[in-house]
Amino acid sequence: MKKLLKSALVLTLLLCLSGCATVKMARNFEGLRVDDGAKPVASVAIENYGYYLFGFIPLIAGEPRYPNAPLCTLFSDSVTPQNNMMMLAKTAQKTGAKKVTNLRVYESWTGSFSFWVVWQKQLYTGALLTE
Repeated sequence: MKKLLKSALVLTLLLCLSGCATVKMARNFEGLRVDDGAKPVASVAIENYGYYLFGFIPLIAGEPRYPNAPLCTLFSDSVTPQNNMMMLAKTAQKTGAKKVTNLRVYESWTGSFSFWVVWQKQLYTGALLTE
């Protein structure tokens, strides 16, 4: 029983240290324009994921206030479209973008890796930021 508890603790620590909320950007467009003639500023990919007991009790989730940091929230459901939109808005503000185009949001759930006891929820948001 002690080995199982130690293994669960190590797994929890590894998941927390891995970082669960990320924002990635690409900025090299070399004079490209989008359909309406606007100049692209950045292409943004935001991912937030969390683990849930039986698919509905939050265990560990991404910390959207500090994306790309090795921080997670415990027992809090922060894997929401609202939090991904908050990360997108902060990124747009930092880059000086005026518009968000080609917004895409995908959500996926998987639990087969743990025989459907612990589920992983992944929320992806992608967009093109323009001037």
